[in-house]
Amino acid sequence: MALLMPDLVLAAAIEFERYGLALVSEVRTEPAFDPDTLWRVPTEINVVPFPLPIRKLRPRDLVVLNERRAGKRGRAKAKTQ
Repeated sequence: MALLMPDLVLAAAIEFERYGLALVSEVRTEPAFDPDTLWRVPTEINVVPFPLPIRKLRPRDLVVLNERRAGKRGRAKAKTQ
């Protein structure tokens, strides 16, 4: 798919790059991506950034994610009596 629409892939990559360099979490002082080691999309390729899709988590999605948390995988289900 990426070979069929390379401009779209690059446009999303540019937006992802911008987001990762701008995002600073509450516990860190530096951005999520290391600006010194990050491979960047060249600016001279003439591609406009494409906004990343935003997906809102529904309550049932949170239930599924909480069930799959680290440490819960592989455990036998507790028997209820």
